Amino acid sequence: MDVSNCKFATKAVHGGQSPDEKTGALIAPLFLNSTYVWTPEKMERYLAGDKEGIFTYGRSRNPTQNDLQTKIAALEGAEAALSTASGMAAISLALLSVVHPGDHVIANKTVYGGTYALMTKIFEEMKIEVTFVDDMLPETLDKAKQPNTKVVYSETVSNPTLRVADLTKLADWAKRNGVLSFIDSTFTSPYLVRPLEYGIDVVVHSTTKYINGHGDIIGGVIVSNAKFIENIRSSIYQELGSCPSPFACWLQLRGLKTLHLRMRQHCENAMALAKWLEQQPCVESVIYPGLEHHPDHALAEKQFGGRGFGGMVCITVKGGIPGAQKVIDHMHMARYCVSLGDLDTLIEHPATQTHGKIAREERYKMGVEDGLIRISVGIEDIDDIIADFDHAFKQLDK
Repeated sequence: MDVSNCKFATKAVHGGQSPDEKTGALIAPLFLNSTYVWTPEKMERYLAGDKEGIFTYGRSRNPTQNDLQTKIAALEGAEAALSTASGMAAISLALLSVVHPGDHVIANKTVYGGTYALMTKIFEEMKIEVTFVDDMLPETLDKAKQPNTKVVYSETVSNPTLRVADLTKLADWAKRNGVLSFIDSTFTSPYLVRPLEYGIDVVVHSTTKYINGHGDIIGGVIVSNAKFIENIRSSIYQELGSCPSPFACWLQLRGLKTLHLRMRQHCENAMALAKWLEQQPCVESVIYPGLEHHPDHALAEKQFGGRGFGGMVCITVKGGIPGAQKVIDHMHMARYCVSLGDLDTLIEHPATQTHGKIAREERYKMGVEDGLIRISVGIEDIDDIIADFDHAFKQLDK
């Protein structure tokens, strides 16, 4: 079915999937093949450069993977997408396809801990220089730019401080300066914002999170124009072997069918929880783009098109690390673990988990304080979510 002119919900349900021609099965079968049989006609086409619909080996492409990539590209409004084994694989492959020893990257100072480690450890070993900046405004980027700058990198909503990137300004600056703009859009999913529509060159996701939404796979995806994607797939992708399992792709296809429904509830619950948290005396601050005092509230409202403000809320509680741990230890329903975007409410402590390997001084520069708790608000009944936090907060007085 051609969904190019359909609305988001229809693309989520029907994009990239058609009934199986052989059996009539409504849901496309799961292809678990590692290799594929050649025919003379297939070989002739392949050698002539016509690779459309030709499968050779699972490290290159898979029919189930193709369906997933088609659906994600449709949801992002992109020419193409490439599924990977994890979100970090997507970030690493996308960056390493264009930056090499001697090149320079500008990145937001507040990024996911794994991304920070990639840029400060692996890139340093590879002689790729990274400059971390306080914001992604044009005047800041002008000061950071070098003659060898190849990429400017940010997140739609920073992890975990929840600052919102101005995608138009970022994309315009990159184009004026001849560099590529990269955005990690994991926190928003294509339901809230589609960065390519603002001129961003490359979008990456950890599909482990909202795109899959069920906490049962690890995956990632790169989204861009067809030339950029094919350049990765035909080279570094196969050489580093970061392909996903077909089963993970099949589960993501399943998860995407309800992305719009899940995101609506995540956003609704997150807003209600954030407003309640503001009234709690043990909470020093609440960070949520949906709150009017958030510094990027107007920007988020514009970029997200009134669809909501995401499912992530951060709070800083009194008492630093001990205070945060006491709250976390007394939660009953919310699960204490890394990751986000699941149906369940998840809480994590960035200072000791996702950003735990970062020096305290550097962590504080990112805005990751000792008492910060990151909440991935699930789709449970909001009254039960609030009751869970209320119970945990009461333990701070004991």
